[in-house]
Amino acid sequence: MNGFLEKERILRTEDVDANTEWKIGNIFLAMQEAGGEQCEQHNLGINAMRSQNLAWVITRAHLHLDVTPRLGQKVTLRTWPKPPKHAFFPRYYQFDVDGKPAGCASMLYAQLDLTTRRMAKPWLGGNEELTCDLTPPLPLPGNVPPLTAPVESFSRVARYSDLDINGHVNNARYLDWYCDCYPMEHHQTCRVSDVLIHYDREITPGAEVALALQQQDNRGVLRGDSNGLPCFVISVNWMKRE
Repeated sequence: MNGFLEKERILRTEDVDANTEWKIGNIFLAMQEAGGEQCEQHNLGINAMRSQNLAWVITRAHLHLDVTPRLGQKVTLRTWPKPPKHAFFPRYYQFDVDGKPAGCASMLYAQLDLTTRRMAKPWLGGNEELTCDLTPPLPLPGNVPPLTAPVESFSRVARYSDLDINGHVNNARYLDWYCDCYPMEHHQTCRVSDVLIHYDREITPGAEVALALQQQDNRGVLRGDSNGLPCFVISVNWMKRE
């Protein structure tokens, strides 16, 4: 797999929130679809992976937004891979809005064994060179710094609309859960500038998830546990709107 994939889209009402801005969860969906399309071009898409009883899953992601794309704007999304590191597959993204840079992202993918539900030995289907010459716009996602702020507790149950083709909560839905922790007034006065996510364990249908939110200065951290085990952690930096 050599080179990059570029996609253009005009943001429609289904893409945006009440502020007419591209929903963070929908940005993640767009990145997921673009990466999947490039994999399809090299026989590493859904059907090829299913033939090996495998699925692509995200383990870590970092999204940075200089500006948030809005309704009616043209977004150009560019994605490319770099060579795998052990059992992890780096992938990068860049966003332009109406021809101007708007943001970027880095992700680490892994392959899930659909029977054991554990990370699998990497399978490349003959594509030994997963790479592109473009320079990564961000470092690979790092650790989530802890907060000392008080904890607000919530809970969710993984329902039908949370699930994806792999039978677990989709990576983008965690962003929706995070945003739902804040009232509309917060979203009207602040916007997301950075998102860092660690996906530790999958959340399956009907699972009850204990959510713990901490807020300190311009950062909020949401942790999700199920059956006493950590499943994910999201760290978001907020910026005041001008």
